[in-house]
Order: sequence, then structure tokens, then C-alpha cells
Amino acid sequence: MAQPITIVVADDDLSLTRLLKLNLESNRVHVIEARSGMDCIKVVQGSDVDLVLLDLRLPDFNGWGVLGLLRFTDSLKHIPVIVASSDPPNRKFIEFLKPDYYVQKPFDIREFISRVRLVLELGAGHAPGVA
Repeated sequence: MAQPITIVVADDDLSLTRLLKLNLESNRVHVIEARSGMDCIKVVQGSDVDLVLLDLRLPDFNGWGVLGLLRFTDSLKHIPVIVASSDPPNRKFIEFLKPDYYVQKPFDIREFISRVRLVLELGAGHAPGVA
């Protein structure tokens, strides 16, 4: 039997986290919540994670910092990352840190879940980029 997919939702917006968790769990995905950048890093370092959904405006350690740590740590760089932010895309950061997908909030949840599936299928470094 295949192991369930595990996704970390790193966002301090509780209502969005609940919406994502509800939709992902209905697709048989195990969701781990992280409310800050440091929580996200601790979870990713201590768990077998298939994907990180990352907000940029996290308390204590912003999403770009988390993404940088994930991208430049050999044991973590294989993990695909979808960045979701209310900020417009910063092309310099995107080109340097290469999130697998960047989506601007607010987003359509069905479209977002389809992007999650696509990124999981393609793996880190192979997804389409920016929405």
C-alpha cells in the first residue's frame, strides 16, 4: 500500500489553512499545519514531506527565507514548494529561489488543488512556475 501524501501548509491565516486542509484531506492527503516560518522548517526537517504550500508573510521568518533554506539544504531541496501570496510576484526572488509554482491570493480553491496535483506529479524543479 502506498504511503499517503503529506503536505505542509505554512500560513498564519487560519481560515485559509482550514479551507486548504479540508480540500486536501478530502483528496486523501495528510496535512501538517505550520503557523510560522520556524514551525515550517521544524516540520519539514522532522517529517517525510511531499510538498510545502508556503505563504510569504509568515511571522518570525518570512516565506522567502524558508524557501531559501529549503532550496539550499541538500536534504530538503527535493521538496516541491508552491508559494501563495497576496503580494505580486517578485521576479528576482522567483528566478533565484525557484518556487515550483507561485500563485497570487486570493485564488480559486479548485484551480489551486489542480496545481497542487500537477506539482506533485512533476516533482521539484519541473512545474510551470507562475500563475
